[in-house]
Formats: sequence, C-alpha cells, structure tokens
Amino acid sequence: MKSRRELMFGAAGLGALLVATSAQARTMTASASPSSLEGAGWPPTDPTYVTVSGGTPPYSYEWVHIGGTGYVYPNDPAGESTTFYWDGPWGGPPKFSRWVCVVTDSASQTATSNTVTVNFDPTM
Repeated sequence: MKSRRELMFGAAGLGALLVATSAQARTMTASASPSSLEGAGWPPTDPTYVTVSGGTPPYSYEWVHIGGTGYVYPNDPAGESTTFYWDGPWGGPPKFSRWVCVVTDSASQTATSNTVTVNFDPTM
C-alpha cells in the first residue's frame, strides 16, 4: 500500500500534468492552403482556406497584405477562406502580392498563417 506522501506526490504530479496539457491545448497555430494562387484578374482566384489548431473558439480572421503589388484584394477580408481579385491598371508584366491571415481566438491569442502568394498574369 502506498504511503500518504506517495499518494499526495502522485496527485500533485497529475495536477501539474493536467495544467501542462491544458496549456498545450490552448497553443494556437494557423495554416493557409493552398499557399500559391493564380488568376487573370477577374474572375477571382480559387479560394485559400485557413485551418486553425488549438486556441479557444470562436475565431476571427483578418487577411493582411505583407508585400508585392498593390491593387490585389481579398473578397472576404474577415473570412476563414477567401478569393483574391485584381482592381488596378492592367497590362505589363505579371503582378504578385503576398498575404497572411491573422487569426484571433476568444481569449485574444493570435496566430499568423503562412504566406499566401497571389499571382495575376495579364496574358492569361
């Protein structure tokens, strides 16, 4: 039979394990797929989707332009999936734009997706 000390240590160890497991479950990641989209301007590109792991639902989404050509916009800038379209002068070389999705959970924790590159080729 276990001593009272062994039982208390075991219970404390279990409590620490539960706290650690709970903290790990709340760690949040976000991934966008596909990460490369192509289009001719209009109609928009195929959609890209964000998958969230961990965190505390519900989630909010914000697509953020991080580089490349302007005039590229998400059709749903607050959606977990979106298509992109071109809204600028046309012609010349292909245009590209880079985007990430910033996901915020109900506990105000954030995760940023991988980069999505959007290419528009006026010759398509």
